[in-house]
Amino acid sequence: MPWKKWSDMRFGLVLCFTLTACGASGPQEEVVAHVGDAHLEASALEALLPYGASEEDRQRAITDWIGRELLYREAIDRGLHESLRLQQQLERTRRNLLVAALLDDELGNGEVDVTETEIQRYYDGNAELFRREAPEVQARHILLSSQRQANARRNDLRRGADFGDVARSHSEDVDTRDSGGELGVFSRADDAALWSACQDLELNTASQPIRTEYGYHLIEVQARYEASSVRPLEQVRGQIVEKLVWQKHRQRMDQLVKTLKNREDWGINAQ
Repeated sequence: MPWKKWSDMRFGLVLCFTLTACGASGPQEEVVAHVGDAHLEASALEALLPYGASEEDRQRAITDWIGRELLYREAIDRGLHESLRLQQQLERTRRNLLVAALLDDELGNGEVDVTETEIQRYYDGNAELFRREAPEVQARHILLSSQRQANARRNDLRRGADFGDVARSHSEDVDTRDSGGELGVFSRADDAALWSACQDLELNTASQPIRTEYGYHLIEVQARYEASSVRPLEQVRGQIVEKLVWQKHRQRMDQLVKTLKNREDWGINAQ
């Protein structure tokens, strides 16, 4: 949403080195950059970039790859890879990756069913987890580039046009336009500017045009929630499903470990 302060894009390049040996067999891909005999191929670069990345993002990713490769080579030249401590860390990383691969192979392909009864039971038994710590509002908005446009759309709404339909047709906020301008439920801590803009608005009534650095907004507050009130099930359904799926995966992992214990020689030494 327009008020949200987006963090700098990060590409997680710390462990992402794409090395292609010179003279390797097979089809040759376009090489975007190289450091010595290490090549960054176009397909590998695209895999590092998020959907819709700009040319600036692309160039930054290439620069980051070159920098990381240079640092990697310098570490090798200094013999840091021969450090016993580093070798132990690398071995732990290798083991963790292999365990993750095993669990993905064992658990990743099977669907985990979560029933409505399970969701309701978890919700009823964990109300404190869903209690609001601060007041919240639920709102939606329409973003327009000029006050003239905002006034015209507000007149449409006053004549009975549906807020969601107007947002889908006219809002310039690409993040919320397709959902009818829905901003969701938020508190002051989530977005102070948006929170302040909602405070004096009547429920289910489009505001006067509100100007910000992004343009002119028509805002409609759909609901207000007091601190300590419990969020309704529909607002936390996704969170509950995620928790239940994790629990079921954990149960399956525990069962796998139990099976392996019966098959392998293992024990705990007396302390």
